[in-house]
Amino acid sequence: MHFREREMETEKVVAEAEELPKAIVRRVVKDTLSRCSPEDSDINVHKDALLAFSESARIFIHYLSAT
Repeated sequence: MHFREREMETEKVVAEAEELPKAIVRRVVKDTLSRCSPEDSDINVHKDALLAFSESARIFIHYLSAT
């Protein structure tokens, strides 16, 4: 394995370790959206939207822990 390949593998492992659990993010987003919805309808959230929520929350948590 070349140096760059090992470096990319390490970055991938670190990135996966910092990710928030997808099931929990989905549950929090769906619960919050259902509270804002006037009806008891089934809420569907797109995969990219969940990724954006997860990434935003991760950055916010890093910000809170740094200050």
